[in-house]
Amino acid sequence: MLFLSIDFGTSAVKLSIIDENGTTLGWAKETYPYLLLPGEKVEMEPEKLWAGLFAAAEKLDPALRAKVELLCYDTYSPSPVVLDRQGDLLYPNIITHMDRRSRPQTQYIEETIGKDRYMKISGIYPFPGGCSAMTYIWMLQNTPEVFQNAYRIGHLPTYIHKKLTGEWMVDLVNASMMGLYETTTQHGWSRELIDEFGLAPHLFGEIYNPGAPLGRLLPQIAEKLGVKAGIPVAVGTNDVAAAQMGAGNETPGEMMNATGSSEMVSILTDKPVVNPEYYLRNSALPGIWQIYATTAGGFAIDWFFEQLCREMTQREFYAYVDRVIEECLDDESVTFDPYLTGDRQSLEKRTGAWHGLTLEATRDKMLAAMLRAMQGVLKKAIDQAAAVQQLSPVIKISGGMSTESYLKLKRREIPGFEFRIVDDCPILGNVALAKKYF
Repeated sequence: MLFLSIDFGTSAVKLSIIDENGTTLGWAKETYPYLLLPGEKVEMEPEKLWAGLFAAAEKLDPALRAKVELLCYDTYSPSPVVLDRQGDLLYPNIITHMDRRSRPQTQYIEETIGKDRYMKISGIYPFPGGCSAMTYIWMLQNTPEVFQNAYRIGHLPTYIHKKLTGEWMVDLVNASMMGLYETTTQHGWSRELIDEFGLAPHLFGEIYNPGAPLGRLLPQIAEKLGVKAGIPVAVGTNDVAAAQMGAGNETPGEMMNATGSSEMVSILTDKPVVNPEYYLRNSALPGIWQIYATTAGGFAIDWFFEQLCREMTQREFYAYVDRVIEECLDDESVTFDPYLTGDRQSLEKRTGAWHGLTLEATRDKMLAAMLRAMQGVLKKAIDQAAAVQQLSPVIKISGGMSTESYLKLKRREIPGFEFRIVDDCPILGNVALAKKYF
């Protein structure tokens, strides 16, 4: 059996054709933009997402595509969508996890139900960008017309699966990331939260396990992808949850560090202990949760390049990053607050900032401080997880930034663990989840 596995990332879509042994036979990638709008809004136009998907598919060998027998996928999230009965977006764009428009709604949740009660049910404090409940409340309060013809709400997988197959679903991981689910018990949608926030119960669809078969690929999509119509489509899920599976992590205590546009750490646990300093989310496996934290990664490094290193080529810049890691990490005279993309673990609005700048400070020291600070966010989550769960001595790491010099940085800032590179984890994880059912 050949699998077409799709990874819808924040800035690009990746496609692979993979056989039953996990061998990649074809690979393609296409970038797409996101919109930075006033009011801390960060959105993605659905037309750009689909155009990127079909353009990437065209780069794959047509003969291989014709042999694909199953489609599986993952997406970035939170990515709230409101859909009509046909599965079309009622709010015009997909709202991304970088969006922070709903800060006032965190206060509304605290006043309505209390942040501690909310965390006890949903697994997190109502952090802007951390779950989508606040975004739905923002819509009810600011654009109520969006809900006039609403049939379902969900995240990007709900929208994508409906377009691929005509079937409705919410996957287990994204259900918990919506912030309207009983994450700490995995008992399903929270009627208490849904009623308290004025959302209609019929908007919440049936929850499926990631990888489970649900529907078959519609002819109009199959034609654009260059694959056979009617092949089974597996329930998609969140990219980090898929990455855990692609890394071979299925046991409590195992850890995954995704290092790409964002830096993320996910620790599997069978102890659903809440903490305002991290997210507690469902994993792709029922009965197991994730302790999860994230910060700016490649986004921050790209920003540094564009704003402070314009005289360099991109190749020169990445060689420069390697040199800074080798030469400057021991000098901690300059520090950095790692919040260039905000902080999804805070009720307050946080921003990036350097401290300790003097006439002796250099660009090298500023970059070194930024790199150290990003790892500090991950280390804090790992330390907190260690108080809940016995941890594996190995951290699997995947992503475009997992270079040898970057691993040296991680070993220095997060001591006591072996970092082991594993490639294409979300792509392979989609296949691993589907193979549990096929």
